[in-house]
Amino acid sequence: MVAKDADIGEPPEDMEEIQRALYASLCEAVIARRKEAIDHRSNSGIEQEWIEDDEAYEGIDDGNRHEYANGATKPLAGGSAPLKRDRAYGSTVVPNITGPYVDAAAARIGDMLLPTDDRNFALDPTPIPDLGEVVRGLLTEQGLAGADPGAVPMPDGSTMTLEQVEAKVQETKAEAQRKADKAQTRVDDWLTECDYHGEMRAVIDDCARVGSGIVKGPHPVKRKTKRWEVGPDGMTALVIKEEYVPISKRVSYWDFFPDKDCGSDIHEGDYCFERDRLSATKLKALKGQPGYLEDAIEEVLKQGPIRHTQSGKSDRSDRKNDDNTDLFEVWYYYGIIKSEELEAAGCECEDDAPTVYAILTIVNDLIIRARINPAVDGSMPYDLIPWKRRSGMPWGKGVAREIRTPQRIVTAATRNLMNNAGLSSGPQIVYRKSGLRPRNNKWEIHPNKFWEAEDEVDVGKAFVAVTFPMLLAELERIIMLGMKFAEDVTGLPMLLQGQQGKAPDTVGGLTILNNNANAVLRRIARLFDSCITEPHIRRYYEWLMEYGENPDEKGDCQVNARGSSALVERDIQTQEMIQVLQLSANPAYGWNPKKAAAEYLKSRRFDPSTFEYTEEEQAKLAEQEPPKAPVVQAAEIRAQSAAQVAEIRAQVDMATDKNDVDRDMVYSQAEMARVNNEHQARMAELMVRKELAMLEYASKNQLKLNDVKAQLAQTAAKIKSTERLAAMNTTAQFLPKPPVEPPGRAPAGRSFQQ
Repeated sequence: MVAKDADIGEPPEDMEEIQRALYASLCEAVIARRKEAIDHRSNSGIEQEWIEDDEAYEGIDDGNRHEYANGATKPLAGGSAPLKRDRAYGSTVVPNITGPYVDAAAARIGDMLLPTDDRNFALDPTPIPDLGEVVRGLLTEQGLAGADPGAVPMPDGSTMTLEQVEAKVQETKAEAQRKADKAQTRVDDWLTECDYHGEMRAVIDDCARVGSGIVKGPHPVKRKTKRWEVGPDGMTALVIKEEYVPISKRVSYWDFFPDKDCGSDIHEGDYCFERDRLSATKLKALKGQPGYLEDAIEEVLKQGPIRHTQSGKSDRSDRKNDDNTDLFEVWYYYGIIKSEELEAAGCECEDDAPTVYAILTIVNDLIIRARINPAVDGSMPYDLIPWKRRSGMPWGKGVAREIRTPQRIVTAATRNLMNNAGLSSGPQIVYRKSGLRPRNNKWEIHPNKFWEAEDEVDVGKAFVAVTFPMLLAELERIIMLGMKFAEDVTGLPMLLQGQQGKAPDTVGGLTILNNNANAVLRRIARLFDSCITEPHIRRYYEWLMEYGENPDEKGDCQVNARGSSALVERDIQTQEMIQVLQLSANPAYGWNPKKAAAEYLKSRRFDPSTFEYTEEEQAKLAEQEPPKAPVVQAAEIRAQSAAQVAEIRAQVDMATDKNDVDRDMVYSQAEMARVNNEHQARMAELMVRKELAMLEYASKNQLKLNDVKAQLAQTAAKIKSTERLAAMNTTAQFLPKPPVEPPGRAPAGRSFQQ
């Protein structure tokens, strides 16, 4: 590189040597930092947990690892090796509750935080936007104190009225709001083009599985855009333009290496590394691009791919890249670099500061590109969200780690259940060999087999069958205990995730269950706001302010990152609106049921106007007789019920009178029938009273009285039919019957009885 003070000619040899020495020093320093970051993460134990969580998600453990031919390995010191089966007998089944539990939790969080009909952020004007010099002067106490309302002095010597000042302030605020809306639309367009929701759902999946999700952005990429523009001749033509646009992308937790001293926040560290993979063809295409060092790229291509991390240590989606030895490891460095060393890598530093925030691209051990970090504060374009924070490290604890113990309980109990079922499915056969011999000389037992026994041998005692007990109920209780532990440690009941679970017996119990689950969601929503939305969208706003071409989109704005929390509250509000809708039906509260129903429909993203009556329907309803008050209807039904009870009693009395035809012969039987009929009448009256009580309860709770009337009428009809049938049977049973003639004939005019 040519020195700054060299005007013409070639640089001296000693200067070239200095540049090469500085470049070598920079490469050495960065490589040392990379090794430090790799070793620290490897020694922290987090990588081992990631492997365990990833295998638990896929239903792999030490018992069934041998069943997976591709990639299921147990990490050992210095590498990985296949695990051999160490049990000669026993079930290896894994009832995977980790995978469905992780997927359900991630899906619910993603649906709530990333809705398709709303955004989880907003760009709002600052409380006091940039009002300009004139208006700012007016807002000071010195500017307005003791001023004449009709002539407020201006900094330029002129005067304005207070009404003019207020109008100016409102105009400025309206302009700030207009610019904020346009800026929000622009940022939203960028996020839509890069599939921000899709990338963030992948980040949430990582977060739920292993506890940490990482997103990078805004990251500049060159894109070709096609636009139809009208030319000077009035003709529409297709115009293809190349432009740099910001994007957001998910970064695998395996490919991110923060500063070892960053603590629980990656932004507290001095640097970070990101690992990527690049083919030789794409690496060659970088030659000639602005900022890239062609000599370094040529040297890298001669060396070939060099790996700096252990193979197999990546998520399963990227494992194919690790197995591909033709791919180069590309490392991106964000951190502090000495200015003179950065200039040796081909980057011009305008400031006189000894250190600058730089971005380096490294392949093998050579820097192929160096540039200054465009962020003024040197911030890194990475955001990490933990599912549950850990102390002293940025990596979080995910759902798979939280239910690790419950998963072990369920797996062990299920395997023992299967083993017990296998042992108890058939008896163990014990036989005496003395005096007993199979004809085919094979001792295996099968149906229709012939045996030879000596005469003195008791064949019934030669064979003994031993059956093991079936412990199904005990093992099932252990499995359910493990499932209950999974719900307790995560705070996410399976019932609220669309999975099978035990529902509470009461509405209050369900409400408590829902509130407990929502508490977990609110915690994650707050983490999402503070760790992702606020810093990520703020960097997009800074990108817009620095590189945006439209001045109407640039204003004094602040990022409102309460969108995700508001979305969670909206979901909770929707659930609570159901109870409000029920309470509004009670006139004692004085609430308008129509307005309550409208708010409920709005919470479900329906338009209430589509459910309203038309003018014709309202006219037809007005012509109909208004329904009677519930109290009046209840009184009418009570009177009808009393008349029905009286009618039933009269019929019972008539049936009793008919049964008194021959009181001397059937007195005792008729008395029993009368008592039975009176009992049935009392039971009928009690049933009617029960229906009336239900009616009164229904009237208080604004239920449909027509349905209750129908039920009551049906009940009264059943009672009436039953009593009529009972009366008829009683009468027929106890009336005097003609004497029965025995076989033969009696004397004329006489019966045998006589």
